[in-house]
Amino acid sequence: MKTILRNIHRSDLRLSFYMTQLYHHHILNQAMKWISYCGNYGMIWLLTAIIALINPDSHSMSIHLLIALIASALIAQISIKSLVQRHRPCHLYPDIPLLIPTPHDSSFPSSHTTSAFACSTIIFLFYPSWGILAYLFAFLTGLSRIYLFVHFLSDVICGMLLGIGIGTIIYYI
Repeated sequence: MKTILRNIHRSDLRLSFYMTQLYHHHILNQAMKWISYCGNYGMIWLLTAIIALINPDSHSMSIHLLIALIASALIAQISIKSLVQRHRPCHLYPDIPLLIPTPHDSSFPSSHTTSAFACSTIIFLFYPSWGILAYLFAFLTGLSRIYLFVHFLSDVICGMLLGIGIGTIIYYI
């Protein structure tokens, strides 16, 4: 088991450091910062829920989105991060310059990714064609967190799986 965890950590580090080598692409930097910013406090998903309230046919989806955001925060941000307390790559290697302010909480799992995939799953289950676009944005959200050196790939993958699970459970409950 230790060997598996060591290999995961080695792969996490390799990808994280590779991403920082792309920082000379200024347009990519701006895009990744914007995508990540949209996920702060679930803003893009709150906006989606508010817009969904305008259309009477999507009221139920809006409520499900709000529940998914709350559940994601409670499970990922408050519960799991508090228990695991994994250091972020930017905390382990503070000499790497960041493109965004340094987050102060733990790394595992990625809360941005968890909420993005929970909400994308809700959207997909209500409206599959819109859900595919939401999943694309959720994937870019996870990628942006790795690119910005604030999460490891394993944080993002677990956030994806956790988010899909949360969204699915909320939809069917």
